[in-house]
Amino acid sequence: MSIYSCMARGRIPKPKTLNDLKGDTHKRRRHLAEPVPPKDHPTCPEHLDDVARDKWTELTTLLDEMGLLSSADSDALELYCAAYSRYRKAEEMVKKFGEVIISPVNKYPMISPYSTVMNKNLETCRRLLIEFSLILPAHSR
Repeated sequence: MSIYSCMARGRIPKPKTLNDLKGDTHKRRRHLAEPVPPKDHPTCPEHLDDVARDKWTELTTLLDEMGLLSSADSDALELYCAAYSRYRKAEEMVKKFGEVIISPVNKYPMISPYSTVMNKNLETCRRLLIEFSLILPAHSR
């Protein structure tokens, strides 16, 4: 097995829906074998907290207006909303305690664990927003 078999192969192709919205008529850019997901509205999972539920409503409304909402995206939406909620909670703790705290063991300054949680969830949110084509790097693909 080659070390290159696990690497991504170029750009992620844009969904046909995005090409149609932008008015792209190039036949070679069309993905003829692209699966067509059902266009029904996914339901918000019960276990999400209030922050995540608000983000779910906001994001599903936006994706629906763009014509990109599908029930096939419910797991990715759930992951995004949960990560966003964890990000907001960690952000509040960073505001309260600061990004650098004093270690209780050796009294040296250290990065707050809340800051680490905040940054990891921010990166997760950024990656999922790219998958939904909702931030600029994805628009230019």
